Amino acid sequence: MRFLTLVYSLILLLQHSVGAATTADLNLAQPHNPTPLFFLILLVIIALFIAVIYYQKNQKMMLIDALLSQSKDAIWVCDEQFRILDINNAFSEITGYKRGDVIGKKFKALTQDGRDRQLETLIQQELAQDGYWSGEIWNLRKDGQPYALDLSITKVSTPRFTKRAVNYVGLFSDVTARKNNERTMLTLTTRDSVTGLSNRAIFIESLDKAIKACNDEYPSLLIMFIDIDNFKKINDSLGHTLGDVLLKEVACRLTSSLNSGFTIARLGADEFAILVPPYLYAGKTIFFAKKTADTVLQQYKTPFMLDGIETSLSACCGIAIYPDNAYNGENLMRSANSALNHAKKLGRNTYQFFDKERHTLDPTELTKESALFKAITNNEFVLYFQPKYDVQHNRLHGFEALVRWPQDDGSLIYPDEFIPLAEQNGAIIPLTQLLMKQLLQQLANWQKQDVPFGNVAINISALHFQQNSLIEMLVDYLTKYNVPARCLELEITESAMMNNPEFAEQQMKRIKALGVNITLDDFGTGHSSLSYLKRFPIDTLKIDKSFVKDIDKNEQDRNITATIVRLAKYLDINVVAEGVETEEQAYMLHIMGCHYQQGYYYCKPLKAEQVANFIDKNEVDKQSVK
Repeated sequence: MRFLTLVYSLILLLQHSVGAATTADLNLAQPHNPTPLFFLILLVIIALFIAVIYYQKNQKMMLIDALLSQSKDAIWVCDEQFRILDINNAFSEITGYKRGDVIGKKFKALTQDGRDRQLETLIQQELAQDGYWSGEIWNLRKDGQPYALDLSITKVSTPRFTKRAVNYVGLFSDVTARKNNERTMLTLTTRDSVTGLSNRAIFIESLDKAIKACNDEYPSLLIMFIDIDNFKKINDSLGHTLGDVLLKEVACRLTSSLNSGFTIARLGADEFAILVPPYLYAGKTIFFAKKTADTVLQQYKTPFMLDGIETSLSACCGIAIYPDNAYNGENLMRSANSALNHAKKLGRNTYQFFDKERHTLDPTELTKESALFKAITNNEFVLYFQPKYDVQHNRLHGFEALVRWPQDDGSLIYPDEFIPLAEQNGAIIPLTQLLMKQLLQQLANWQKQDVPFGNVAINISALHFQQNSLIEMLVDYLTKYNVPARCLELEITESAMMNNPEFAEQQMKRIKALGVNITLDDFGTGHSSLSYLKRFPIDTLKIDKSFVKDIDKNEQDRNITATIVRLAKYLDINVVAEGVETEEQAYMLHIMGCHYQQGYYYCKPLKAEQVANFIDKNEVDKQSVK
């Protein structure tokens, strides 16, 4: 608009000048004098040229202003002394600083520990040498919150009279979210998610580095393996949430009792490890190791408070020394684990050094793991079926599928021997998949043979229950073998629900939506079962055999069992008692109202090929309990 006004003014001036010149020419008596018209035209041309240059410059400045104001990246301009001359809107949005806060102020690299002058000097040196600097740094917003920025600074020289003016243009974007994600991922890969300690991978890496660092001055190092006694029992009774709280407290006590030179890690479950590096251990005597072990075990002796419940712990410790007990990290860890196992056999709150004469790196555990995986691959496991009876109506109610591991010598390994191992090494999920496939194949065969088997229950581990893949497996196998979902019953333990109640509730609803029944196994042995009965869609409670064993002799067991039966009746939940071995137990349960029972009193587990003949022979071998 200003450019058009200027042009219009020049045209008016030209018209006026031409008119004036014409009048002057008519009145002058000297026709040979040069007319001022030429000078006026020249003046207009010069003015137009200046106006065009001004317009172009103004357009560039408008474009620069638009870029500065609309850029999502922060931009600031400094003079040669790094005093800020100008900023854009994005600068204020990201940093919280307004123009008045920073104009005339020097660029500063701020951290939570104060101003980083060393970084500022480095940036200035590289700008003086190369004219450019870039990098990712942390700074502080106006409100004191740290933020990460991807910063680049460029040196700009412009001519100004007799010398060149120097400015610095900085451009940065807020990358806090990305850096926090990177930190999180790094933590996940290097830290135990529960305790915050180093994980197994980092411990192994630290051990290997420490071994390589050993030299003539620092020739040896020490590692310790610590295991909490009976942690599984605590976890099952109090729940995984409080179990995690306990592990955090253990980690906190270990960290506070040892100085920062020790590497403390959680290897898994309730097992911790400590690395005493060469510079801390070398030159020390065996008494230093004993003192350290005593310090570690002492941390477990003070009771822990968990949700208002005082919990006492004990632990065992295994110690191995490099290079006396092994020449590499892997074997040194095996030596420490062997010493730990020996300590656990001797009793609680004990520690043992690895001794070649007493301990051997017995590969039994590795052999068992290898054999277990091989057995899963070769489908060596066999299902047995224990009948469940409806004693009220004198008929067979169904079966429970029980797994056995046949050996070459004809003996059988029972679940309590290999299921814990499978849960520790991750084999439990492929094992359950194998057994579920076997079971549904068998049910499909019985259907074709018109065998009235009722419904069949199978145990699902807490680890497998917490996997989304469980639903996919059930849908896949039920569809593949065309078995009605009502014929299948899943037995889960209370710990499967307590670890993540929200997920457990949704998982159960998905299972129920398929038509599969749910039984809560070993009821009465947990910590909070009663509070979950109303919340979760449970079809059946299974009374643990520990209550059934002495029900005819122990009044407390009778009262607990009777209470469970009445409670289940009020909630319209079925009750099954396991481990029934005598007529007295069966009778007592029957008069309490527990009409579904299983145990050796009725029948021992049957092989699959015996089931059809057993049902044909008689529905119930025993007479109805009177």
